[in-house]
Amino acid sequence: MKILIVEDDPVLSELLREYLQQLKHEKVKVCLTAQEGFSAMSDDAFDCAFIDLRLPDADGLQLLYRIKNQDPTLPVVMMSGYPTMGCTIEAMRKGASDFLTKPFTLPDMALALERVIKERNLLLENLTLKLENQTRRQLELVNKELQEKIQEQAKLFSVSEEIDGIRSSEELYPRIVQLASRLAGAKNVGFFILPPERSNLVLISEHGMLRDETADHFLAVKSDLLKEILNAESCPVVVRSEELLDHPRCRGWALENATLTCWPFHIRGELFGLLTTFHNNGGYRPFSETELKLLDFLMKKASLAVENMALYESMIGNFYGILKSLVNALEAKDLYTGMHSERVTRYALTIAGKMECSPSEIESLQTVGYLHDIGKIGIADGILNKPAALTEEELALVKKHPCIGESIVSELGLSPVERAIIRHHHERWDGCGYPDGLRGGEIPFLARIVMVADSFDAMTSKRAYRDAMSVPEAIRELVVNKGRQFDADVVDAFLETLERKEKERPEDV
Repeated sequence: MKILIVEDDPVLSELLREYLQQLKHEKVKVCLTAQEGFSAMSDDAFDCAFIDLRLPDADGLQLLYRIKNQDPTLPVVMMSGYPTMGCTIEAMRKGASDFLTKPFTLPDMALALERVIKERNLLLENLTLKLENQTRRQLELVNKELQEKIQEQAKLFSVSEEIDGIRSSEELYPRIVQLASRLAGAKNVGFFILPPERSNLVLISEHGMLRDETADHFLAVKSDLLKEILNAESCPVVVRSEELLDHPRCRGWALENATLTCWPFHIRGELFGLLTTFHNNGGYRPFSETELKLLDFLMKKASLAVENMALYESMIGNFYGILKSLVNALEAKDLYTGMHSERVTRYALTIAGKMECSPSEIESLQTVGYLHDIGKIGIADGILNKPAALTEEELALVKKHPCIGESIVSELGLSPVERAIIRHHHERWDGCGYPDGLRGGEIPFLARIVMVADSFDAMTSKRAYRDAMSVPEAIRELVVNKGRQFDADVVDAFLETLERKEKERPEDV
């Protein structure tokens, strides 16, 4: 057979070509763009085509339309890692024979190829007007299968969309069992993790299983059967509950004399847990091919989601660590301002607690307070550590550090509220601050808190060009500048915390 592959990922396209060549196909032509693909169609005749939905020079649906206009009998399989319901339906309407959702396996591709070639042979027979009545029935079957395929794609898209929208593992596992219940029509579903010793299953999420809240969440398992499940070549593995669970009491569980279907859940090739459906009182029936495919896709998608969450959290954590190291290095250059960012963050959190800020606001201060002066990395050391008053030009450069800081953290995924802390912590209540000259309530609330904390620490810290103020002197400055430089409510809240700490301080003995 002659097969055309139009895929802009050179690694994937080469993998598909090698696989199809191993299957002894006559010719496998790979094109990286839509134009190359259509030119290949004009120069040669193919028996089947695989086309990516997103190509660098055109929409894959446009190429599908042109190919079908040239050869209506050519089976075309569309491929996409970001399928939508609309694109799937449009592809089927324009003549696509099948739709592969990435990630798919090579056997999935071979199965799709076998199916569409059978469809093409059927269409060719139809064109010769052989067995008209049989053809009509078979076409009805093809249409039915097409509708089922569209419904299947809709469910795959729904699973993909729901998993992609999850941002934490706490939300992921309950969603997995809910989706599994919906996709497989199972009333009772549980997700278990398997500790390293692999002698217990620990239930971390369930749907419809617990009959009372006092039920055990830790169940001993029979290791021999568990090994058989883990080494099984196909999923799911079907067992009886008493065969797997070496547990004398099932109090509160909906699994006495139940049939269990177990799906191993792997993270980076290592077993992490089991997704298990429970069918009580003889209620088990084998899963359909579609249900098996949907559940398998759910497991792969959820596994990738866990890996991506871990990778993202590690990457962000490392990046924050790098930024904090840079802040430490910046402050280490100036003996007078060392630990400034840490103290400012501590003061800001104290004010936030007094003003009854929300948990999300406190979390934002914890995250960004330490980085509020990160933009000073972009200011020359000679200016930052100058032991005399700055010139107008030097002061103008220093005033750029909030904007520089916002730019540095722009790709961290911080919220607008968090970015505003960095950008606006040098604004003034009277509108004479920088960089944007915001006035009064225009200044973001958390930036006003950091502004007071930052100013107090600056006044009470020794600098190269002046001595540190005493705490009473700094307090007087805050009071004098209430309503001019600072938000009066924030200053009052801060002073109350200082007064309380002074009262709580033990008397000198």
